[in-house]
Formats: sequence, C-alpha cells, structure tokens
Amino acid sequence: MSLIDIHSHLLPKVDDSKLSKFSFSKMMKTYREAGIENLCFSPHINDPYVDTKMDKIEPTFEWASEKAKKEGINTYLGCELYITEGEIPQKFYPHFSRYVLCETNVDFAPKCYLDSLRKIKDKGYEIIIAHIERYNWLNPESETFRVMKEELGVLVQINASSSRTSKANEYLTRGLVDFIASDNHGKFELPKLLAETLASNPRVYQKMNNFIKSI
Repeated sequence: MSLIDIHSHLLPKVDDSKLSKFSFSKMMKTYREAGIENLCFSPHINDPYVDTKMDKIEPTFEWASEKAKKEGINTYLGCELYITEGEIPQKFYPHFSRYVLCETNVDFAPKCYLDSLRKIKDKGYEIIIAHIERYNWLNPESETFRVMKEELGVLVQINASSSRTSKANEYLTRGLVDFIASDNHGKFELPKLLAETLASNPRVYQKMNNFIKSI
C-alpha cells in the first residue's frame, strides 16, 4: 500500500523549517526509502509565533516539487492554519483543495473556536485537527470534542513522534485517529518512524490508504 505524510514543514526558508535547500534531496530520498511516496507540504499560516514568508510558499513549492519528483515522491501543497480569536485569513492552502489542517493554542482554546471551525466548514472544506494529542484543554470526553466530531465531522491527526503518549493512545484506542503524520521540520529519522508507526497501527494505516485512493 502507498503511504502519505499529510503534515510537514520541509519547504526551506518559508516558515520554521530547519531543512536547507542543500539537504532537501537527501530528505526526499529518506522518505522514498521509508516507503512514503506522497508528501504534503503544510507551511504555517496565521501562526502568531512563526514568521511565514507567504510570498515564498508557491515558488518554493514549485522548486521542491521538481526536486522531489526526481526521487520518486509525489508532492502536494497545503498548509497548517492557526486558529486565533481573529478572522480566518483570506488566503490559505487547503490540502487537495478540500481539507484544512488546523491547529491552535495548546493550553487554551481561543474564544469562538468552534465558530471559527464552523466558518471553515461553511466554506465547503473538511477540517483536520493537527496533532490533537497536544491540546491540554481537549479530550475525547469533552463537549467541545463531541461537537467537533458530531456536528463538524472533523478528522483527527496525531504525530508519529508522540503516538505512544497516553493522550495519543486514548484517541487511538477509541478509533478516533484518521491520520498519523510526521510534522517534520527537518529531522531525517521521522520518515522511518512514521512508516513504522503506521505499520503498528493497521486501522489508521487502512484509513490513510483509502484516503490516498480518494484524492
């Protein structure tokens, strides 16, 4: 089955990626060796803690796609949209023109968080909650999560590097995880870790394989 990483920060000098242009091809080889043939670049957008160079996203993606293609990697442009108390930005990049990968503050939910997600949903997008295991204010038993799942139909992503934490395990054992991803900012060990984590979680592995077939 084909593998995909839907969450990475590997476009050099665009956001807080630690990967250089010099080492980019090596990273793509590492993905290919791990059996991951599909890779989404998801630069931060609207994150108050990250200086994302919006004007560099598209040209750097074009450059990266050409490099990745030579290593046998299919690439896609998305983003990681940070939800704040303000308005949703006018410009962002949905994954596959349909899915919006969303993150927010790990210690508290911004005011009107659910309303912000509803605005995204009302625009016709599906919502993926990035690294859900990080949010200290959210858990599968909470009313907020119930609304997110039952009303908004959100999809859930966890990071491979934290898949064995108690919080991630709670979502996994309940069958609530739709994606496991790397959230890779430039670490060469993460593609292999992602592949191994998926292999040990066949239910999520199958969900993601079905997802690849649908895009």
